[in-house]
Order: sequence, then C-alpha cells, then structure tokens
Amino acid sequence: MTVEWGDAPTWAAFVVSAGAGGVAWRALKHAKASASASEISAQAAVRQAAAAERQVELAEAAFEAAKEQAAESHLPVDTSATREALTSPNPDYAAWWLVQTSKNRYVLRNIGTKTARNVEIDQSRIKCVLRGDTRADEVPPQASIELLLIPMFGAPKPNEIWVRWDDHPEWAALPLPA
Repeated sequence: MTVEWGDAPTWAAFVVSAGAGGVAWRALKHAKASASASEISAQAAVRQAAAAERQVELAEAAFEAAKEQAAESHLPVDTSATREALTSPNPDYAAWWLVQTSKNRYVLRNIGTKTARNVEIDQSRIKCVLRGDTRADEVPPQASIELLLIPMFGAPKPNEIWVRWDDHPEWAALPLPA
C-alpha cells in the first residue's frame, strides 16, 4: 500500500491522530499537577495526624498532672476546661509546606488550621536573588506566599529558607524541594 500526497483520508487520519496526541499530552500535564496536589494533601494529612496525636499526649499529661495536684492538695480541682481545650478535635496551629512550582519559583503554603500573623522570611540567609514578599501581615490556612529564587553571579540557591511568625518567634528552617 502506498500513500499518495493527495489522499484525503490519509490527511484526515493524520490530523485526528495529531489532535489525539495533543489531548493526551495535555491530560498528562494535568495528571502530573493532580499527583503533585495529592502528594501535598497526603503530607499535610500526615502532619495533621501527628499534631493531633501530640495534642492527645499533652492532654493526657495535663490531666494526670491536674489529678496529682488535686491529690497532693486535697482540694477539688476542676479539670474539665483544661481537658476540653487540650482534646478539642481541631487544635489550632500554623504549619508550613514549601513546594517548587517551576525552576526558580516556590510557594510557601500554610497547611495548618490557624491564620499565621506577622510572617517573616529571613532574607539575610538567602544569598541569591530573591523576588516576592518576605513579610506578610497574615497568611490564612491554605493561603500561600510566592517566592522567586534566582541563582546569579555565583550565588547558589539556599538549601532551606527560615520563617518565623507571631506564634513561633524563633526561626524555623524549611528545606527547599530538590
């Protein structure tokens, strides 16, 4: 079988197959984005489960300490408010996740359940060119700060960025994704 350049069905089949290839490529692109979002969601769930487990441990320790204090002082101690606060199903916290969205673009996302206030990124530890907001008055849950880290003039990208906020006044290191 030979293909002639003027054969209309052959050209129609070529156009259809090229279109199908384009659709498949676009589907692959969306599948990768979906997989990345699923990975972020799974890691956030793991962090939230660990925080909840720690919260239960703290609640049990506080309850036992209150019972011991009551036994030593022989005075009735009401532990119900403490127990309720420590074992609430949704403890408020701010937690951070750093994801790379392109070669030099990063997104710092609050994956916690509490709005982080007066968020600051330590610029002094970043030697490469930094574009984006390094301070934010507040970052609500699931909101993010976009950063652009551009290695120029021999200055490499950092291995981590350092963040602090009102509830965590000490600098916390967040590793940059590889």
